[in-house]
Amino acid sequence: MMDYGTDSLRYGNYILRSVHTVEPEIERPDSTVVEGFEGIPSSVASDVTGNVRFAMDSGIKPVYDGATLVGTAVTVKAEPGDNLIIHKAITMAEPGDVLVIDANGYVETAHLGELMCASCKANDLAGIIIDGAIRDSADIEEMEFPVYARGIHPQGPLKQSPGSINVTVTCGEVAVDPGDILVGDDDGVTVVPGENAEEVLEAAREKFAAEGDTRELVEGGTYLYEAKGYNKLYEDMDVVGPEDSVQ
Repeated sequence: MMDYGTDSLRYGNYILRSVHTVEPEIERPDSTVVEGFEGIPSSVASDVTGNVRFAMDSGIKPVYDGATLVGTAVTVKAEPGDNLIIHKAITMAEPGDVLVIDANGYVETAHLGELMCASCKANDLAGIIIDGAIRDSADIEEMEFPVYARGIHPQGPLKQSPGSINVTVTCGEVAVDPGDILVGDDDGVTVVPGENAEEVLEAAREKFAAEGDTRELVEGGTYLYEAKGYNKLYEDMDVVGPEDSVQ
């Protein structure tokens, strides 16, 4: 681990603090577990992790339609408007990793673009998720490299402030640790904690299979209201009619 200084400078309304922490080694889940999430929708992964806390907020969107992403988190804390630490993180990531970048939600400067994504793709990274902005969106779509971001902006970044790699970050209002698994598709991104990824995968497979069975019922004309027992939940509620309302 490395730590440098506490000097800071101002960039717009943000204070850039030169605290630099880098963890070169992380504990990754077994590759077969990570690969097992391929084909599992982000919605199913969210459901089996408790349906709260692990789905990134709706502002984190795929840069292009049809993007899918599964991989292991290498986390990056970047100062708003600066991408020096992101360049360093790309050199540290391994095949199958996803860069999860906390740029504090800053979207008035792009933190990365086509060339950085091309470098990631050439080194077999699985994708990028950034709570911040990117640019060159059309080129990124053309190369079919999965990127999820809060925004898109043409302005380029600074390269004068350090940051951190492989520390706990916040992305899309969800805490992400290095070694967590990311599952992304058109709906968004779900974080699967690395420490119980095997259990989540098993539950996700069971739910995905069960949804296939339910789909057959629905396509045959059965209402979800009945198939899922929601009718019993409704019957247990106190439902009043217009005549009982306050006039």
